[in-house]
Amino acid sequence: MSDREAKDQFRFTVGELTYLARCLKLPGDICTREGIRSNPLEALGVCLRRLMYPKRWIDMAAMFGRAPSTLCHIFYYVVEFLDGKLEEFLYFDVDRITKNLDIYCDAIAAKEPRSIRGVWGFIDGTVRPICRPSTGQQAMYNGHKRVHAMKFQTVVTPDGLISHLFGPVDGRRHDMFMLNESGLKFKLEGNPAFHNKLIYGDPAYGCTNVFCCPYKGCRVNAPQKGLNKAMSAIRVSVEWSYGEVPKYFSFLDYKRHQRLPTTPTATLYKLGVFFTNCVTIARGGNNNSRYFRCKPPTFEEYFASYPNTK
Repeated sequence: MSDREAKDQFRFTVGELTYLARCLKLPGDICTREGIRSNPLEALGVCLRRLMYPKRWIDMAAMFGRAPSTLCHIFYYVVEFLDGKLEEFLYFDVDRITKNLDIYCDAIAAKEPRSIRGVWGFIDGTVRPICRPSTGQQAMYNGHKRVHAMKFQTVVTPDGLISHLFGPVDGRRHDMFMLNESGLKFKLEGNPAFHNKLIYGDPAYGCTNVFCCPYKGCRVNAPQKGLNKAMSAIRVSVEWSYGEVPKYFSFLDYKRHQRLPTTPTATLYKLGVFFTNCVTIARGGNNNSRYFRCKPPTFEEYFASYPNTK
């Protein structure tokens, strides 16, 4: 298979797929609990192909030369294997982010000279629609979007990566509930490197020594309105990063497949975020990073904090 074909089928070149399989520390000889054997490259390919499009397993059988049920078992093996590893990895890579704090702040300040000094990222909540659950419908219903959903909290950095992911929580929950549940505020406040380095969000997040938000109220003056407008213009980058995930892995946008509790919907979205970050790195950036003129890390830098345990 050529690199062009591999990118069309799996989002990555053959070399990148091989490198990813090694970085993810998939076992060299995979054996599912059903006794099905596979190798890291095939297993990763099955996972990526499934996430890319909402296809039936039988539609993928010819590509891999495997029975539909076999592909299903391999896919869920990879999902289960990566679930525990990605939880902490996607939550907050403190080493990588700390090293790049000044770069992030400078990139945002250079893009908008009127911006608040010291801002290094943008926080928001994203609503992920799911199929209407058989139980707990009220808890999962998001009145704003008028869908049953799960919510995730993210922080997007100028290099185009989703550098913090927490969730899921019930679709009805407020963003401040997610912030408190995530513990992100306390993690940042407990690290001196993040003091007076700010994450920008909507007014619900408030202003502290690690968060900032727009000026609000009837007494907002003209300079403050100008600052709000400037920050609002660059904060749109958060939505760009959200859009990258279903653009590359459209299976996640197919609500009928996002069924609770039979499908590990939350884990699949985490995988989508992780692989989207990897696509951004492989392609040298995305709209977000080009907007801020801030290059993403290399694969070596990104995987430096990936769990070593097998």
